[in-house]
Amino acid sequence: MPESPQALGITLTFDTNCLIDLELGAGGISHLRGLLAAHDANRITVAISAAAASERLPGGLFAPNFSAFQQRASRLSARPIILLRPLCYFDITYLDWSLLADEHLAAQEEAIHRVLFPTIEFKWRDHATKHGIQPETPAASSQKELLRWRNKKCDTLAMWCHIHYGNAVFVTRDSNFLKASKKKALIALGARQILTPSEAAALLRQG
Repeated sequence: MPESPQALGITLTFDTNCLIDLELGAGGISHLRGLLAAHDANRITVAISAAAASERLPGGLFAPNFSAFQQRASRLSARPIILLRPLCYFDITYLDWSLLADEHLAAQEEAIHRVLFPTIEFKWRDHATKHGIQPETPAASSQKELLRWRNKKCDTLAMWCHIHYGNAVFVTRDSNFLKASKKKALIALGARQILTPSEAAALLRQG
């Protein structure tokens, strides 16, 4: 039985798809807006991994700087959204908005990666080598594979942030997070609850 928001003093982590759906009016938009209304009313707190700033925008472009992402987040709600600093990755995360990994934090991230993406190499160099790509080459073929790997890294960092900062509910419509076996393994790593927007909204109503 899920714990109620009031029992938790609940903080929800929205994944990047939640942000995109809110901007495009897609997916579980009514449920997400309901959760943001509760955030505005100080009934819950909504957080987003700052790794989302490193993902491609609708249309395929990247944010020109971190302040552009902060502006995106600020438009979601009258009350500031909490931005969670991920682990630092050169050419992916923003240096001033990330944390340097120690051995424990790196191991925690790799454990999450192994659950979410068991067929994808954890390190770009290893992944590129597996696909016969020189890791540093700017060739178009490697760029496509790099973007694919980078997307997986941002998903891993989103879950890492959720677990590291001790948030109560990870909100996503991404089926990869919601697969029963992966969900169970992520909860064992500290994810607590992983819910769709409609499930999270129902949980809020229960409280």
